Amino acid sequence: MGLDGAAPLALHSREFGKGPRRALALHCSLAHSGAWKGVAAELEDDLTITALDLPGHGRSPDWDHAGDLTAATFEAVLPFLDQPMDLIGHSYGGVIALKLAMARPDLVRSLSLFEPVLMAVAKEDLPEEWEWNRRHMEEVNGHIAAGDPAMGARLFMRVWGDGRKWDDLPEELRQGSARRIGFIGASQPAISEDNGGVVPRLSEIDAPAVVMDGAESPALMHVVQDGIAARLRNARRVTFDGMAHMGPVTHPKTVAAEIRATLQQA
Repeated sequence: MGLDGAAPLALHSREFGKGPRRALALHCSLAHSGAWKGVAAELEDDLTITALDLPGHGRSPDWDHAGDLTAATFEAVLPFLDQPMDLIGHSYGGVIALKLAMARPDLVRSLSLFEPVLMAVAKEDLPEEWEWNRRHMEEVNGHIAAGDPAMGARLFMRVWGDGRKWDDLPEELRQGSARRIGFIGASQPAISEDNGGVVPRLSEIDAPAVVMDGAESPALMHVVQDGIAARLRNARRVTFDGMAHMGPVTHPKTVAAEIRATLQQA
């Protein structure tokens, strides 16, 4: 049961690979479990990956807007961590992976994180970058509140997309992003304000970890990744040239190679 006595959301999952080690993969906001297809193909002999659709994404049910989104997401994901596993997380999924590693260190063999968006790290380490993101999200949320979620999604994807212009994205992706953009705003208490107290506890995590980012990502991401890696006990820090926030989708072979190196550490 969840913290409020209700049953956690029943998330949809799919499985990739046939490797001897089990892994749990958590995608970024506005995506779905299929985003891991390329990375999983590179690791199919190393890992058997359970990839989840987060609440309101893919085939998973919507969050009911009761309580806190990130707490509800964590509670829904936690039952899937049912044996020693390697965690792989991208963006918001990376934040959930960090929370899992704190809650069940006995079951986390390694952490492979690509740009976890724990913006609250920047609030401590370089506040002007955190303020840049606050203003950006204020603009995004303003369009949502005004009844124009498509414009909110357009502005968000301009910064956090794969580099393509909004009008060049498939219609299905544009519609899905506009439909789910409220998820982004609802995640801000956790990722920007750290309402769950994750940042002070990062030093508790001692599993081998790699914290990755793309050199073309916003400067904020480098600050956040540097801060996360510095706080973890056993982390490598990797930046990829020519890559941005959607690296696991656009450059799966390169990202998978660093995940494999982290598996070897564990």
